[in-house]
Amino acid sequence: MIIDFIKTSPVQNTTVLITSYCPQSYYSAVAEKAMNYDYLHAEQVGFIVPPSKKDSVIRLEMAGGEFCGNATLSAAAYVRYKGLSDKENFSIDASGAAEPIRCRVEKVNTYCYNTSCIMPPAKRIDKMELELQGKIIKGYIVEFEGISHFVLETKEEFVEYSEVTQALKKAIDTNAIGVIPYETIRDDTYKIKPFVYVKEINSNVFERGCGSGSLALGTYLKRVRGISREIRVVQPGGVIRVGIADEFFISTDVILTCEGRILI
Repeated sequence: MIIDFIKTSPVQNTTVLITSYCPQSYYSAVAEKAMNYDYLHAEQVGFIVPPSKKDSVIRLEMAGGEFCGNATLSAAAYVRYKGLSDKENFSIDASGAAEPIRCRVEKVNTYCYNTSCIMPPAKRIDKMELELQGKIIKGYIVEFEGISHFVLETKEEFVEYSEVTQALKKAIDTNAIGVIPYETIRDDTYKIKPFVYVKEINSNVFERGCGSGSLALGTYLKRVRGISREIRVVQPGGVIRVGIADEFFISTDVILTCEGRILI
């Protein structure tokens, strides 16, 4: 099988977009190969298909059917790069989002686009306590379609990623799980080190950046702590801006790093 791809980097959350036709039954196998060190060594994989909504330009599908913020930003940058829309403002469809995602993409240079997308609202946010070997870890579950993030405040380096993920697998039914420990740097700036598990492809990744995890933090800050402004979410690969006022959005630069074919 020979498959066309383009690789992007939103805050170093390296994302492969499969741009040629791939049967949905092959999504998991292709995603595993693309993420593999021998192939494209990416953190996640999405598939570009024709849109399902009338006014959308393309549709993005993730292998696990989850919603992915950075892959959505990447797909929007791809639209502009390939000239699928000559407008800065347009809509795309995405797995895990019931309505089209409104995007704004500004060209920085030939291979870099500043991209902002209005995000779908969380389905729910609830307190959760996990007991791990006699230790209680408190946080909030922020649920989106296909992915749920466990957001918790910590002032020390968080190390219980694996144990927390295993406990969450037993506690919630979802296609993907994120663990988002955060630290407050100042009033408008927060720091995270995101970890994401995707059930369909059995992947466990310390992501350099996480769009939906940043959105989950913003959702928690607004609904639980009453914060309503734009925030900066610092992560290992860079900064994602999150709007949590009237509408929720995420924004960052997306770099297009390479394109070609995968030989599987």
